[in-house]
Amino acid sequence: MTGPPSPLRIRDIPTEQAALLRQIHHLAALGERLRRALPETTPRTAEGSQLLDHIAEVDRDRDLTEVRARADGMPAGWVDQARATGRSGRAWTDELVLPPTRSPARRRNLQRVVQDTRQLADMAAITVARQQRLATNAVATDPEPAAAEQLRRNMAALWTRAAATATSLGMDGTERARVFDAASRHLDRRVHAYQHYSVDDLDAAWRTYTTSAIAATVRRSLKSLRRTDRGTDTPAAEAEQPPTPQALIDRARHSLDTATTNDSDIGTDIESVITAAMPGTTYGWDACAELDSGDSAAVDVYSDAGPDP
Repeated sequence: MTGPPSPLRIRDIPTEQAALLRQIHHLAALGERLRRALPETTPRTAEGSQLLDHIAEVDRDRDLTEVRARADGMPAGWVDQARATGRSGRAWTDELVLPPTRSPARRRNLQRVVQDTRQLADMAAITVARQQRLATNAVATDPEPAAAEQLRRNMAALWTRAAATATSLGMDGTERARVFDAASRHLDRRVHAYQHYSVDDLDAAWRTYTTSAIAATVRRSLKSLRRTDRGTDTPAAEAEQPPTPQALIDRARHSLDTATTNDSDIGTDIESVITAAMPGTTYGWDACAELDSGDSAAVDVYSDAGPDP
């Protein structure tokens, strides 16, 4: 059994990166020494004015060096450490241990959770806006039931991947709340936008989410995720999960109802209208993706976050 990886030290990184960190440390240390010397003079004197100008120049040079370091791909934690070490007066040596950084794979997969939850929110928003328009036009049943069913399956698949990826990453409560709350806010914005779409525009936007390629793409990435993450523990019972398709549909209906009430003196209850006019269109979905059918993946329209994890 292998032990934990050895810590990364200054001596282990490329020479160019080490030189930039050393320069940041030097300038941070110099700026701090100059500031400590400032109370010993009178800032209003010529000497004090010159010292203030020198401090500003040193800080500007350090800021520019930090910008260059980040532009060259330097982890922000390394830059912060060099600055803090310099200001504290501690020496900068090749033996200094650098703080750990998030791997590119983790960043990519975190972005996948963000994209999946945003796509779920948009799918819920367009679904409810379209339902409302159909009900307004006295359409009792969905004119494209097969496509509507595929959209339901796509949403269930995306939810499963978002939840599984969040678990595999070990996302903590703060990360989960930030991502899922952002998706909910995105849903509200999309609902408000979609209510002004024409019937044709709504149908066109809705159909982009009804292709079987979405679920097929998710299925492939889920298989890869499970192969590479067999040892991941199941999430704690209290861990916040992505909002389910049903929860997003409910929120979208409430958001559309609120927006319509604010825009009209009538204040129509949109959910009641939809339920009455379309009794066969209910979305009591569970969170389990139905991934066992032979969906075609001939066209990949899902905007993926990168290679499969």
